[in-house]
Amino acid sequence: MTRSPDAVLARTRALTIPPLRAAVADLHPSLSRVCAYHFGWCDRDGAPVSGAVPSKMVRAAITLLAAEAAGDTSRDPTAVAGAVAVELLHNYTLLHDDILDKDTLRRGRPTAWAVFGTDLAILAGDALATAAARTLTAVRTEAGHRALATLLDCSAAICDGQADDLDPSRLTTIDDYLRMSAGKTGMLLAGSAEIGATLASGSDHLVEGLRSACLAAALAWQAANDVEDIWGDPAVTGKPAFSDLRRRKATLPVLAAVRSGTPAGNETAALLTDPTGRPWDVTRTARLIEEAGGRAFSEQLVRDQLGIALEELERTDVPSPTKDDLATLFRLIVTRTA
Repeated sequence: MTRSPDAVLARTRALTIPPLRAAVADLHPSLSRVCAYHFGWCDRDGAPVSGAVPSKMVRAAITLLAAEAAGDTSRDPTAVAGAVAVELLHNYTLLHDDILDKDTLRRGRPTAWAVFGTDLAILAGDALATAAARTLTAVRTEAGHRALATLLDCSAAICDGQADDLDPSRLTTIDDYLRMSAGKTGMLLAGSAEIGATLASGSDHLVEGLRSACLAAALAWQAANDVEDIWGDPAVTGKPAFSDLRRRKATLPVLAAVRSGTPAGNETAALLTDPTGRPWDVTRTARLIEEAGGRAFSEQLVRDQLGIALEELERTDVPSPTKDDLATLFRLIVTRTA
């Protein structure tokens, strides 16, 4: 019987949150408070909170499921260490992304930098990245060394992808977008699977199959997020509407519209490159992007990449219960349903 996404993620949280909390508690007190607030465990004064929207912890779940796929059914602490490491690294990127994107809301409440200032938020992110590496350094096996190397590769790829995202001259085509997404979003999702399978001594063939499936799922996820940013419900996304569009970011719907050759696409391009930088009507711009086909193109790419992810997963030698759980997570992160 296929488990629900909530059941898959609840098990991950039960295994991962205690050592994750311990890693955060070991940080400098000021940085620990910022990180605990970011994770939703406390308010700005450090008092415990209840009812906060929890992190999905999808990457940690994929790490544990990849370990299961490689034969670890005993929930080995080394696989849990991998899950903790990827979650720490992921949240380092979130702390920094919120600053770079000037986002003031995450999961329906003020972002860490908006509460504690950019200096502490940057340091808190750096501390999480260091804690991620330390977590895998403590796994003193050959598999642990390989997993650490993968984690560091993920960190480098994230930085490259983020740099592309910040440089308009490097994001002018759909291929540019896919390259950026593979680094910014894809590498850590794929790396989570590689780390889990590696720590459980999975074969190279299994690792490659899981990486390919996760990379396609990540491309679908990033494209779906771009669509949500323009046409999604802030009550569902937990972020302000049109946040990327207000900054004139070259997201997938925008790129597709601009390159459509349509009057609406040409008008969108003119608005994006307006040298005055004056405020614009984002609601009208969203209509132009949709009229130019940017939304339809992006939603088709989401469907195509999710289909590729599920096909790649089906070709792996992963036992059915674990394979079903991975497919459930892929559908959840892309469509918000299972």
